[in-house]
Amino acid sequence: MLSNIWQKVEARTITGRRRFIAKKGDERQSSFPKLKLPESKRVLVGGGAILLLIFALAYYFLMPVAEVVTVRRGTAISAVYGTVRIEPAFVVRVRAQNDGFLRLAEGFSAGRGAIGNSVEKGQLLATIADEETSRELKQARADLQAAIDRAALPLPSSELLKAAEDNLQRLEKVVGSGNVPAVEYQKAKSEANRLRGAVESERIERDRNLNSLRETTKKLEAQMKNSEVRAPIDGVLTNVQTIDGELVSDGNELFTVSSHKNYIRGEVNEEDVGEVKPGMKAKVQLYAYRTKTFTARVSSVQPAADPTTQRYTVVLEMGDPPDNLMTGMTGEMNIITGTHKNALLVPTRALLVDQALVVKGGIVHSRTVGVGFRTLDYTEVTSGLTDGSRVIVSDQDKFRPGEAVRQRKVNSPPPPNES
Repeated sequence: MLSNIWQKVEARTITGRRRFIAKKGDERQSSFPKLKLPESKRVLVGGGAILLLIFALAYYFLMPVAEVVTVRRGTAISAVYGTVRIEPAFVVRVRAQNDGFLRLAEGFSAGRGAIGNSVEKGQLLATIADEETSRELKQARADLQAAIDRAALPLPSSELLKAAEDNLQRLEKVVGSGNVPAVEYQKAKSEANRLRGAVESERIERDRNLNSLRETTKKLEAQMKNSEVRAPIDGVLTNVQTIDGELVSDGNELFTVSSHKNYIRGEVNEEDVGEVKPGMKAKVQLYAYRTKTFTARVSSVQPAADPTTQRYTVVLEMGDPPDNLMTGMTGEMNIITGTHKNALLVPTRALLVDQALVVKGGIVHSRTVGVGFRTLDYTEVTSGLTDGSRVIVSDQDKFRPGEAVRQRKVNSPPPPNES
């Protein structure tokens, strides 16, 4: 009896436990969302890929940009570096030749605003007003013309002399017949001689007066000519040191006129001048033409150095100067003293003394470079770089070895040659 009761209780207990476990299982299942596992994975993978792409693009565009140039081969040049300045072949300073008030000529009334105007030899630049001399010249010319007009008339005694000579000739014909006293003949002869002397004196006085008036006129004309300030040569007005209406004195510098023809005045250091010889070729780069390189030739080397800078002057002639080459332009030059063909060349601006930054696989690397011949544009590489290496040519201080960068290729000047 008791055993049957115990069996029933035990069976009920087991059944209750099973129901409790089943109920807990149902509650556990009802606590999770009912999602399709394959669709969930696609969403997660797609979102992750987009995030990775965004991060990759942001990383790429935030990377610093390095301007690079490819190392290539060409002719290496050994050169003496120097600075250059365009100078006029001739410079003439125009000075006042007399005192007075200056009046600028038409075309130059702008004063310093007229600097740069072309002038021709003899062209009037200004006049120095001298009213007294002008009045004297006017009177002298009038007096001279009056004297010339009088000189065209017979001398006062010439008619008397002609009458006396006619009378003397008549008496000579009849004096031998005894009809005319000899004393009358002698008297007529004396009168004729006297009148000849009078005519000669009048002629001498007339000529003396004419010469005096001519000399006076010439002197006054010369004074007036000195008051005209004219261009001494064909050229360009490069300086005006006076103003309209200014009172100037004899010897004052008024204008500067420079010739149209220019030359290149170069300067080299004392330690380099020994390598420079007349006839050597040179490469010239003017700051006004940064993208152009001009060819020139050394025509002479000045024998004395500047006492202040101890730099020597080298005169060069440009082979094909630009049309608008102007006095005062400055730049740099390389006088070629030697060449190496088929050399490995790197832009000079890519080097910091003997160091270069190379971009390989998007990573910056530092290289120690052996250098040979050097010019403004290119330097010969003897070690440290290979043909095709990409070197950073600007803002090198912003990059560090091991840094990832984006590359942007830039144009570089063509490799040098011997021509």
